[in-house]
Amino acid sequence: MSLNGCVSVISIDTGKILDLEVMTQYCKMCELNVKCEHVCSNYKGSSGNMEAVGAFRIFERSLIKRDLEYTEYYGDGDSKGFLQVKDIYGENSVTKLECIGHIQKRVCSRLRKLKEHQRTWWEGEIN
Repeated sequence: MSLNGCVSVISIDTGKILDLEVMTQYCKMCELNVKCEHVCSNYKGSSGNMEAVGAFRIFERSLIKRDLEYTEYYGDGDSKGFLQVKDIYGENSVTKLECIGHIQKRVCSRLRKLKEHQRTWWEGEIN
């Protein structure tokens, strides 16, 4: 469980951050009941849903704030964020790209499990 989350949009061309959404489930001012006007960035919801909510917020304001439509979503294999934005400008207006490092990690993990399963099966045949 994480109390904080951050989602960003980065330009493929320049590498610069175009937009950023920072969320937290904790606010010291709210906890202390400070009587002042502040914009609380508290996020209400599960930690696992922070990425999806952050991505939606960024894509939702992209036209108004940046006059941009983001066409590609580069994710970490978790489809929750992509599912929130894939139809935001129209049906299937955003395509998903996937980090090769995460793909490699999943493939290697599954190969290790398969290897262990095969070894366990083979040892069972011998005994």
